[in-house]
Amino acid sequence: MGGDNELIVAVVALVVSFVALSATFMQVLQQYYASASGYSQCNDKVMGKWADSKTRRFSWKELRFEVHFDTPVIFVSPPDNESGPIDEAPIFFLNGSSESLAETKTFDKMNLRQEYKDRTVKEQIHTADNERASWHVLLYAIQRMESKSRQWQEGQYQEITSSSDGDNASLRRPLSLRQGHTFTVALQRKRRSWDTMPASVSRPYATTTMCHLIEIVAALGIYWKEFDRRHDRYRAEGNGFMVLGERLSDLGLIFSFEIYGECYFQRNRVIPEDHVKELCFGNAATIYREKSDMRRLRALGEEGPTLNSLQLATRAEIAETLTVIGCNRNTVQYYLGANSRTSHLFPLSFELLGMLSRTFQIDDTYFTYIPNPTPDRWDGNSVSLVKVLEAYQIQANNYRLEMARNGVIFDCFASHIQTILGQQEFLQSCEEAAAARDPRLLKALHAALDDADEILTAKPKQTPGPPSLPTAETMNVRECMARRELVQDVLRSHFQEILRLLNHHDDTPHGGSSIFDAIDEASPDERQHRFMEGYFQTMSSHFSGDNARNLGNHSMPGPRANLQATSGNIATDTAQTSTAERMDPFEVADGPNEHGEDATQEGGLGGCRTRLAEIAVSRGDVWCVLIFRMICWLMLHDFNKQDVQIGKSELLGSRMPVYIA
Repeated sequence: MGGDNELIVAVVALVVSFVALSATFMQVLQQYYASASGYSQCNDKVMGKWADSKTRRFSWKELRFEVHFDTPVIFVSPPDNESGPIDEAPIFFLNGSSESLAETKTFDKMNLRQEYKDRTVKEQIHTADNERASWHVLLYAIQRMESKSRQWQEGQYQEITSSSDGDNASLRRPLSLRQGHTFTVALQRKRRSWDTMPASVSRPYATTTMCHLIEIVAALGIYWKEFDRRHDRYRAEGNGFMVLGERLSDLGLIFSFEIYGECYFQRNRVIPEDHVKELCFGNAATIYREKSDMRRLRALGEEGPTLNSLQLATRAEIAETLTVIGCNRNTVQYYLGANSRTSHLFPLSFELLGMLSRTFQIDDTYFTYIPNPTPDRWDGNSVSLVKVLEAYQIQANNYRLEMARNGVIFDCFASHIQTILGQQEFLQSCEEAAAARDPRLLKALHAALDDADEILTAKPKQTPGPPSLPTAETMNVRECMARRELVQDVLRSHFQEILRLLNHHDDTPHGGSSIFDAIDEASPDERQHRFMEGYFQTMSSHFSGDNARNLGNHSMPGPRANLQATSGNIATDTAQTSTAERMDPFEVADGPNEHGEDATQEGGLGGCRTRLAEIAVSRGDVWCVLIFRMICWLMLHDFNKQDVQIGKSELLGSRMPVYIA
């Protein structure tokens, strides 16, 4: 009997010991698993499908678990880029396709309104959906931008081609992202350890650079409202998104990306072109920059300012640009003074932009919006560019002989104006909602800008055939430099006179009112005609008669100033010179002549286009071409009224790392 009791006691003791041992073992195991700090934060509610990458790895040196996970490194590049910030890591482009959604582990739908409705009343009041990492929302927004804009563009093409109105046979299907885009967002996966996370950060973060963040924000249609680098306060809003940034002492600059409303990516989609990135920082590439010129990736202070790029981010930078053009100190002071007037129908910064900036709109695509590189606001409702072009057509014809216009250039541009206005009239008669963005009108504007650029740069269009002779190439370089100096001289005269008239009404002849007073007093329907009438009336005296013929007497400052003075003799230095180049400019420019008629009769408009870079031009020709180009450029590109540039040109190309919560 006593033995049985001892057995029972032994069994009970064994059970108790086993339970205690198990509890101890479980406690030790729990402590080891609890050492995997951050594992619970890397869940699908925070990271979505990126949470599948989290793992625990036991460290025998420290006798604890270490948490590893993947987060994206986001950057901007062309779609054919093969090298990213992480060596030998695959690059995934966010193009909105189902394959891209799977590769980037991004969901294709996000309905925050429905999620809010599905909550109880108490949850709606007392809780907020702050669990999801904001970089995951950013990836969704980029994928949606590509997907929705592609669908809209394809829908526009189908709607236009299915219509029986107009000539649709020449229209081509819109270019795909791979074919036409040079601005895409991409990412690479980077393996991270929670051990490296700062104590103040409770969720995994993505990384990018300051310049890429600014470019992505602009592409999504978000505009900076506050960009205070001194106090590290950053805020941007627009298109249903909000971006907030601050500095964490143990990490650096960290930004959060939130959705607060509906977002649209249709005709308001920013043009996906590589040079658009510079506009985000207040710089604009001009027609004088070579396509292969990569100096924009360097700091702005590494080389002196040139006409290869316009700096327009602040009034001080615009003043510096006017100095580069050659304007006098009085003209520069108008932009440095707080009470000076620098706007007529629209701000002069947009006039300079339209005259010299390269064409950003991609042919065979329908997107026309670009970031505003200026501190001024563009209000498309206050000015009709179509009426400005109509007024230009009238005034250019009235002042043709007085300004010593070249007959070939005049006829060529008259044909362009007729085509553009004809397309506009046809679209208005059809009452098409997207008339301003019709591809036929966009193509007409492209053709006009191409011819204007050929005249202003003296560079012929690239045509198939054998390469040119070295002698001809040398001659063409010298002619391009001389033409550039001539354009710079005309720009100097134009902006000096316009800014003087805007700010000194007492200087008008015979004590009369300024042309801009007449514009201010005119009705909305008459303002455009008064504007162009005043422009031609004022500038014709600068570019007519002896003033226009004296091409060699005014040389611009600088080491190449003598090129303009000798431009008349350059053409005689080689036997390769064409007939038009050997003639005096005003034997060509003074009204109708045999050369102009022959050029038009030989090839019509297309014939004159192939010779625009070779014919001689007067200062009056250059001024008229600059005004015409400005109008067409502004018709081809759109700006959002809420978009105003805040000075940050120093950050162009900045690779300073920033983090997205």
